[in-house]
Formats: sequence, C-alpha cells, structure tokens
Amino acid sequence: MNTSTGNKVLPKINPEIETIRPYMTVDGSGDMQADPVLNLIPLATYFLKDAAGNRIDWATTVKNESFAYAANGFTSFTLEHANVGRWYYRTYSAASGWGPWATSKETTPNQGVVSAMQLRVKGYSHKFGTLYYRAVLNDGTVTDWAREGQAVGVIGDSNRYICAIKLAFWRNGVDFPYETAKPLDNSSNEGVVITSEGARYVTGDGRAYTGWGFDGDSNQYYFENGVAVTGWHAIDGYNIYFDEKGVALKDLSGVMGAQSSYAIRINKATRTAYIMAKDSNGKFTIPYKTLMVTTGTDTPLGSFKIYAKYRWHFMHEGCYCQFLSRFNGPYLLHSLLYSSPNHNTLDAINYNYMDDAISGGCIRLKAVDCAWIYNNCPSGTTVTIYNDPWDKGPIEKDAIDQAIPRDQTYDPTDPVVTAQQDAAAKAAEEKAVKEAEAAAAAGQGEPQ
Repeated sequence: MNTSTGNKVLPKINPEIETIRPYMTVDGSGDMQADPVLNLIPLATYFLKDAAGNRIDWATTVKNESFAYAANGFTSFTLEHANVGRWYYRTYSAASGWGPWATSKETTPNQGVVSAMQLRVKGYSHKFGTLYYRAVLNDGTVTDWAREGQAVGVIGDSNRYICAIKLAFWRNGVDFPYETAKPLDNSSNEGVVITSEGARYVTGDGRAYTGWGFDGDSNQYYFENGVAVTGWHAIDGYNIYFDEKGVALKDLSGVMGAQSSYAIRINKATRTAYIMAKDSNGKFTIPYKTLMVTTGTDTPLGSFKIYAKYRWHFMHEGCYCQFLSRFNGPYLLHSLLYSSPNHNTLDAINYNYMDDAISGGCIRLKAVDCAWIYNNCPSGTTVTIYNDPWDKGPIEKDAIDQAIPRDQTYDPTDPVVTAQQDAAAKAAEEKAVKEAEAAAAAGQGEPQ
C-alpha cells in the first residue's frame, strides 16, 4: 500500500447514477472462474441500508457494471457471499470513527452516515481472488481503488460521505488495470503497511493509531502509536503473544508447550471458541488456541463444567459424533456429523459450510479441535458461553482454507485419518527405500 497520496487530485463528477456508472464498470479480464473443487464461482452480493434498517440498494461482484448507490448516504452495510470462506467489512463515520468488524450476513451497526470502509476476504475464496473497491462521495469525488484491508472514502470530514460503492473480486494472477494510488481522499491512505522495519498502521488523518489492525491477508496485529508490537503484551485483560513479525498467533502450543489445565470460552454469536491458559498469576488470560465452531439458537449461555466424555456417541437416528465432551445436560462439544460411527461417513457440506450450519445447541468443531479438547480438557474443565456479535476477539478465528470435494466422506483434520495417511506414507517410503537399495545392490541403475 502506498502511504502518502502526494498531491494527486481526484476527479469530481456529477454524483448521479448514470454519470457514476462508467467509473464503476470494470472489464472482464479479471472475472472470477469456478473453483477446482466445488465448481462454484466465488462472489458476493452487498446491500446498503438506512438508519431504519431498510434496504436502499444492492449490487453484486459478478456483474462488471454493478454498484450500489445511495444519494443521501447509508448508515449500515451487509454482504452475503457464495463459495467457502468468510468476508469481513467495517464502516467509518466522522461522528463515531471506525465501527466493529462484521462478517458475511451481518449488518454493521448504525454509527452515522458512512464516509469510509474497509473490507477483506479470508479462507478458501481468497486463494482465487483479491478484493478491490472504490467509492464516489456526495460531492462527486471519485476515489481510486482500494485493495482489501485498505480504507476507501474520506476520513474526518463530517460534510462528505459515500454515495456509491463498488466491489470487484479480481481473479488472482491477472493484473488489476485501474488506479490504486489514492483510495482515500486524505493526505495519506489508511491501513496496515509492511515495511523493512516491520508492520505499521498509517492513518488517513495523521493521528497516531493504537489498536488492532489487519492486513490484506487478514493477519492480525496490535499497534502502539502505529507500530506493531511483538512478543507478549497485555491487551484488554488478555495476555497475547505476537510473533517476530507482529502477527497474533492462534495456536500457542509451539510457544508454551502443554499446560496443566485450561478453560474454554465460547462466543455463541461469533461462533468462536477460545482455549484459555493460565498466566503467571494463575488466571486464565492467555488465548492458547482460537477455534472456529458451529453453534445454534438453543446453545445455552452461562458457566458450566465438562463432566462426561465419549469417543463415539449416538445422537439420534442416522447421526453420530466423535470426541464428545458433555458440559450441560444434552449439550456437548463434539465433532461434525456422521451417518454411522465411522470416520468415513461425513457429509462434506458439514465441513465446508461450518459458518452457515446451525446446530441443535451443541458446539460442533473440526475433528482435530474436538479431539484436542477430548484429550486435554478433562472433567471439571470450565466452559463459559457468552453472546457478543461485535467482539470478534481477542484473536480472530480462521476460516476454512481448503474446501473438500462433495464426495469426500471424512474430515481432513481428523487425527485418526491423518495418522493412517502418515502410516501409509511411511510404509510406502520404507518400501521404496528397500527397492532402491536392492536395485543398487544388483547394479540396476540408470544408464549414465
């Protein structure tokens, strides 16, 4: 990302739909194609809403001329995507500053008329495309294109707001042919910048920034006066570890090793589980693991304790789960769903679309994660469940990075499956070594 926008002057036009349209139309050279596993085109449909929650306009990334327009501005934004992954977005108003990050299907909270936005894509869909977006302001200013993670619009100007927004999901490997120098009509662009001295957060209005930030690949940083911290830091009651590049780690097993005890915290609204470890004062303030989960309307809130475990368990007709930990009556932490007590009876949809699934109240996890809880969180481990859609932290969860084919019948993270695959690979290697050694002993090499 370019930080300074120099003296570049952005064009101004009559901010009406037909005048705006040519600036919001892209050619088809970067059109997304169907992915190789699911044969689905990654796309998004997005909506602008007013203060009453009414839809003003909508647009989609699969139509090159499509953009969303709100002559009097909008106060909330929502987006729905197709294919596997997760899209993030947040809005800015001069009166309230930046709002919290929302994810696919969530509507950003109304904090006033929106004058700037940041967006990014995470997970499998991000492997195939990069998100670009541009805005037209109510005074007719046409911004350049922002690349995901950057801010677009204007910061700190209460008289101007976004009246048109365009999202273009551009196929990776194809050059983006449009201007990207000045997506923000300020003296600087805003977002995370990777420099030779590490990650920095640059603000559009020059203020010194302290807080969380994400780059275009959704790596998470914490900045103090614009500089990414590294190592251990106490933030908002948590003790969080950042690697040498300043990235907050989602798994500290390689940093801390195994611990004697853990606590489990689950945000029902964000579908995130945190395995908490103790700090030097014996309090569970360290996010040791951050896991994606599926919850349901009936998932109970409160504090509970694990009191029973099952390696495989019959749930109801045609449904079994593995690596279960019961914490409250009929509610358990467990794997995804299987049609029989056999790890080769999974429906791939349950894995690929964990974000969209709704459980009957239990907490579903990928096999590797529920197996870890099964083996490392004994009876007596505290499970605390709360409900806060705007608390995406302390650490933001991963998305599904690799979709599995519709006909795959096992969870690719299943430790039983991976152990079998490792054993088969080891046996194949040992066989190949013996064959090579036998060929060498018999002088059966290739001609020189």
